[in-house]
Amino acid sequence: MKWRQFFRRKPLELLLDEMAGEHRLHRVLGPVSLTALGVGAIIGAGIFAMTGRVASEDAGPAVIISFVVAGFACMLAAFCYSEFAAMAPVAGSAYTYTYATLGEIWAWIIGWDLVLEYAMSCSVVAAHWSHYLDEFVWLSFGWHIPPQFLSDPFTPIIVDGVKVMPMVNLPAILVMIIITTILVIGIRESALANATLVVVKVIVVLFVIVLGFHYIKFANWTAVPVEKRKVADITDYLDRNPNVAGQIPEGAVSSLTTGKQLLDAHPEIAKRMSVEERFEVEQLPNEAKKWGLLGVLGIRRWLQPLDESVRSPFMPYGFSGMMIGAALVFFAYIGFDSISTHSEEAVNPQRDVPIGILASLIACTLLYVLVAGVITGMEPYPGIDPNAAVAAAFRRRAEVDQSFLLRASAWIISAGALAGMSSVLLVTFLSQARIFLAMARDGLLPHSIFGVVHERFRTPHRSTILTGFAICIVSGFLPIRLLEEMVSIGTLMAFVMVCASVLVLRITRPLAHRPFRCPAIFLVAPLGVFVNLAMMAFLPLDTWLRLVIWLALGLVIYLFYGFRHSHMGHELQRQLQTQGLSPTDAPLTDVK
Repeated sequence: MKWRQFFRRKPLELLLDEMAGEHRLHRVLGPVSLTALGVGAIIGAGIFAMTGRVASEDAGPAVIISFVVAGFACMLAAFCYSEFAAMAPVAGSAYTYTYATLGEIWAWIIGWDLVLEYAMSCSVVAAHWSHYLDEFVWLSFGWHIPPQFLSDPFTPIIVDGVKVMPMVNLPAILVMIIITTILVIGIRESALANATLVVVKVIVVLFVIVLGFHYIKFANWTAVPVEKRKVADITDYLDRNPNVAGQIPEGAVSSLTTGKQLLDAHPEIAKRMSVEERFEVEQLPNEAKKWGLLGVLGIRRWLQPLDESVRSPFMPYGFSGMMIGAALVFFAYIGFDSISTHSEEAVNPQRDVPIGILASLIACTLLYVLVAGVITGMEPYPGIDPNAAVAAAFRRRAEVDQSFLLRASAWIISAGALAGMSSVLLVTFLSQARIFLAMARDGLLPHSIFGVVHERFRTPHRSTILTGFAICIVSGFLPIRLLEEMVSIGTLMAFVMVCASVLVLRITRPLAHRPFRCPAIFLVAPLGVFVNLAMMAFLPLDTWLRLVIWLALGLVIYLFYGFRHSHMGHELQRQLQTQGLSPTDAPLTDVK
């Protein structure tokens, strides 16, 4: 069996040789364009989509700290990404880096995992884009998009006291068709469109910070009673509703009972509830979910007192809520590592890529914290709109003050949010196509689909069209919350692998040329692994199970296609035949 092929590493020299081929991508991106790509991917999903949901349901005003924690974890990974990107400025990002350090099987795993980080992230942002379009239409024309076309068919919503089952998220599909068309045209045109959108949304974000600062009420951070927080799980609900709890036999509810299971087991309770109350209870998770994997491992009982000790109006959901918030908003930071996927298109990658990665991350983290502070300061966190928080906050303020200027501001913000999330879609989707391109170059994916570069546009057009079609289906028909958690765990896993890989390479190839060196590598890299794993541990068990299933599916594809068509594997066989060795006799060194 050729099992040793699993751990074959791709030499750095071979990575650099690939850049000299006539089919490499055009080098047209400088430090400003790369930073704009990073800002384009970062600003949008976090500020316009995730801030409201996490503040309202997971962390409260402590979402500000959630962004800081996520930003710190990203900064650790950013230094590792910068060293790798400067050493091997080719398309592929974490996939390429892992191939050079840990071997082919780990490279495939991280490459398959990056589909969660990029393609699924596009689906999440496209779904949130629909809600801001609805807000924009309302502010512009005074009518809403029919709710049947604003969400997936698996997520019911309440409209005027009636439970509605949507059919499809139609705006999400339409915007992805437009983005796919732009990306097929070419990187230079895509970069120009992105730069324009980045300028628009940065202006809007600064506008939100400056204008919103005047409407901040510090009492929204310090005086909202913790009892006002939204119900976190079924146990929390029963604690706050003793009249319902009194109707349930003792011991009938465990830490694994969900709200839907409770109502199914006790239909007499459901009959006495209103549509809104029944809908709220049906959505409640079990108690173990808020501690994620830690709850399943039994660590929750030691950490539970920590929640109560830090619970306050600023941190109403406790330490666990703040960490869950950090894990959820984490996917909004994928912009900085998307820069590394464009190393092959950088004019001076050894200098420009580290500048773009670090500059975009620092700038956007600061903006995230400021906007989160404005939103949680303008409105009490229980009432923040989880779908279009920024625009809704200004619209509601305009309704209270009867201010035309504030209403106009809400319109500008909703327009800016659409531009911001459009640039996120542009850059993130752009990155996914480059990951597939790198994998196809190595033979792990079909070259005829994922590795072909258009003769005129010099873009991987077939891969882009196929991926765009898949994203349209996912964003239009799958539950957004499930996707958000999958994106977060996929991103965190990628960062763990990059931090581990750069440490391994520093040990195994200490003399390799490093135009940029990660400072204090033996502290930064292990700390990056630990912090990112810690945030993964707060994600629910079902998210971990979906990740395992996703990786198992990828492993099947690898064994039936990638393993058989791998260029490294073929080269290994040629070497063995020349030397007269069997596959099991091969030494575990790099294929030259």
